[in-house]
Amino acid sequence: MNLLVSKRSWLLAPAVFILAVCALAATWAAMEPQALRAAFDADGRSFFETLTLPFYALIVPLVWLCCPFAGSARRKALLCLGVSCVAAMAVVKELDLHVAAMNALYPDIVANFKGTPFKMRFLKGSGIPIGAKALALAYFALFFGVFAAMLAYFFARLVKGFLRLHPVAWTMCFFGGSGVMVQVFDRLPAWYRHANGLAKSDLADSFTAFCTAFEEGGEILIAAFALLAILQAHAIYVRDSPPPEFAEL
Repeated sequence: MNLLVSKRSWLLAPAVFILAVCALAATWAAMEPQALRAAFDADGRSFFETLTLPFYALIVPLVWLCCPFAGSARRKALLCLGVSCVAAMAVVKELDLHVAAMNALYPDIVANFKGTPFKMRFLKGSGIPIGAKALALAYFALFFGVFAAMLAYFFARLVKGFLRLHPVAWTMCFFGGSGVMVQVFDRLPAWYRHANGLAKSDLADSFTAFCTAFEEGGEILIAAFALLAILQAHAIYVRDSPPPEFAEL
């Protein structure tokens, strides 16, 4: 428990991140590109993608069993509900359940729409049924909307906590950093192709495998940091008298 709440426990998140990045780089260097892509990305059916799901699913029971929030019972319940909603939607995204639901309910609309329907241009498009737009909007609201609301609520405390070496703030910053890493490596091959006028087949296998490793690895890091932040906050605020250096936040 001291590892979670000691004065140096803010170092835990960067240490985990550095070790994970080194492990991903070593895995990429050791595996053939085709084997790496098969292990990390196979349209949701790879070993690594399957391994990621329990990490996100575990967030839901953990946030209720080890409540990381202080305050009234109502405040705790609302915040735990928000975390549970985002975690559940992360599982939905990983399994593409939202895409499956849209395909099942509006197959003709999806077939005639170029790209995924879960984009703003789908919501703004003409000739699309209100129900299909409502489904896409519900996905955005329950996932990104709830997450954005919670981020806005805690943003000032996260900034103060980061400057004061609060362990939960540091863990959540690396949570966010892992999310940025996922987006960067998800888009990097396309950015490189468009910048150089290349076809998808022109990209080096080792480069695309590298991006795949860090994209999928970043997704499991997001869940790992969320779990760590819950345990750290619970260890601090479950006490009647939290450590004075952490109590204000």
